[in-house]
Amino acid sequence: MAETTNLEVVTPSTIIVSESVEMVVVPGSDGQIGALPRHSKVISTLDRGLIDIFNDNNISSQIMIDGGIAEINETSVTILAERAEKIDKANKQVLEDKLLTFQSQENHNDKNIADLAKKNSSFIKAVLDKIG
Repeated sequence: MAETTNLEVVTPSTIIVSESVEMVVVPGSDGQIGALPRHSKVISTLDRGLIDIFNDNNISSQIMIDGGIAEINETSVTILAERAEKIDKANKQVLEDKLLTFQSQENHNDKNIADLAKKNSSFIKAVLDKIG
């Protein structure tokens, strides 16, 4: 059995994933960061992009994040992100419905609501592009 590290991807509203994995590759602001068990301590800002989760020497799943912060150490990888979605064809309809809701709010009278809706729409479009 391969060594593993604990991965947690957390948004303000939920824990997207919490599991043991062989390796994680995250979209660091200065480039991709691969994290294996017994990794040295690192804290990095993250850009919008894919988190590749490896098990059995293959990418077992992917999560799109909209930037954030990663803390990597010998036993775990913790990612705090404002927005995150699993790249999963089963979620496509739910994501399309979310996109319609956000798009309907883009011209809201309250500028804060409109700006947030635009950010969320942009992110969901990026996720849907990855799902295909």
